[in-house]
Amino acid sequence: MKTVQPHSKFFIIGNANEQNSIAHLINEDDIVVRFNNPNPNCTLMADWVFIANGYTQIRHLTIEHQFFKPNTQIFFRYNKNDIWYSRYQKIPLHKRIKYRWRFPKWIKRSHLDQYQINYLPTAIYTHCAYLLAHKLPSTGILAIDYILQYFSRNKIIIHNFTNEGWCEHQWDGEKRLITHWINEKKIQRL
Repeated sequence: MKTVQPHSKFFIIGNANEQNSIAHLINEDDIVVRFNNPNPNCTLMADWVFIANGYTQIRHLTIEHQFFKPNTQIFFRYNKNDIWYSRYQKIPLHKRIKYRWRFPKWIKRSHLDQYQINYLPTAIYTHCAYLLAHKLPSTGILAIDYILQYFSRNKIIIHNFTNEGWCEHQWDGEKRLITHWINEKKIQRL
């Protein structure tokens, strides 16, 4: 597990196609953050990977490890109780029951059990939902907010974010929030 140093920078890499490489900007103590199954167009190796592990996602998401370092940390957006109690979205009981069985099996089948596994705190999810006035923030927004909350003294740089993707997210609101964070000098965009 890589330790975050006071001088470490966070490079949060979205899954858009990379237009220009930033590999030369990254030092040994910096933390590279990627998402789900990282876009192979960007070849940066991940120190941290944030994964959307909802009921639907684990049925369809296949995780490739080509951009994971051996000591990569995994951050799941949901813990089992988030799904069990339908904390963020309504899920039928039979699907919640299946999830309690299916999720651990998916972790093993995806070989994610070889990494340190973390779960995003509920407070991060509810904070982002409040900021966006929308119940379903993207995993990218959750990751940025998590790092802002816990590592605000470190430099945070985002790259390859287009604010596009799955139709359930509030992309216009997320774009405004990212712009606000940039204007407040909390994050920087490359």
